[in-house]
Amino acid sequence: MTNPYAEYIRILGRGPIKSRHLTLEEARFAFGGVLSGDMQDMQVGALLLLLRYRSESPAELAGIVSAIRDHMGLNNKMPTSQKVIDWPSYSSGKSRRLPWFLLSAKLLAKNGLKIFMHGFNSHLENGLPTEDCLAAIGETPAPSLGEARKTLSTRNFSYLPLRNFCPKLQELLEIRSVLGVRSVVNTAVKLINPLGAELIFLGIFHPAYITLNLEAALLLGQSNLGVIKGGGGEAERNILKPIKLFQLSDAQVNTSDWPKPENTKPENTKPDIKAGNDTVSVDYLADIWQGRVQDDYASAMIMGTAAQALYLTGQAGHVDEAENLAKKYWFNHLNM
Repeated sequence: MTNPYAEYIRILGRGPIKSRHLTLEEARFAFGGVLSGDMQDMQVGALLLLLRYRSESPAELAGIVSAIRDHMGLNNKMPTSQKVIDWPSYSSGKSRRLPWFLLSAKLLAKNGLKIFMHGFNSHLENGLPTEDCLAAIGETPAPSLGEARKTLSTRNFSYLPLRNFCPKLQELLEIRSVLGVRSVVNTAVKLINPLGAELIFLGIFHPAYITLNLEAALLLGQSNLGVIKGGGGEAERNILKPIKLFQLSDAQVNTSDWPKPENTKPENTKPDIKAGNDTVSVDYLADIWQGRVQDDYASAMIMGTAAQALYLTGQAGHVDEAENLAKKYWFNHLNM
């Protein structure tokens, strides 16, 4: 009997002249075999590496995300009626120290926005995983998607580890150590949107992935998406340089310019990059959140990231307005 997945490996691997990208439905079917376990291990490795070598297309990425949602039983469910920001956290890599964006998300939750964060830090070396830092803001990981939804409704914030809603995907991320390179799975997990949130706020590390995510989101029917080249690949604004925020809204892509804040100097505002510095700890993150320690760099990162999320929600119509509102939220929090 002919293996049903061999054809898709052949399409991708026939060489520079005859090979081509998979269509959305082809990618959806092929990756469905990966998730179901029907595809042989050798084929899984070949598929992931060929997609990586060719650089996945928007249609392939959308097809793979659709397969993941099929596997999770999400595609036939109506989106949540709540105004939720889906905030993936999967990219904390070699350059990541502390997840300041986690404090940004909690700050927004304190001010009425609903933030659903999910993730897995698969290749972290120099910092702390997002999940391990939840204690700094008084949160704990949710055990399931249903419990995450309940927590979100009462606390406006929830964090769900990938292993608690799609362990097969975590397995695929963990084979990076075997393949030697990241795979399309690292990109696809950020677009799953398990609760069907109206807005996804994600960060990327390589600029080419900005267009890829925007175009794949269009194919998936995602109504609102914000993408930045963020710190460590996370949705976290780097306040040491000007940055562009790309927004997909009602099938239109817009960009906004976010200048570097005044008086922001790396030599005296970025202590967490120094080797051996004890500021890379959950306790230090908690000290910043509770206002026990003043750190201009940390405050700028927290406010800057929160401002971009506020801008994406439409609560602030201009960059300056978003910056001022985030600053107000942070100062009110510290002075409570």
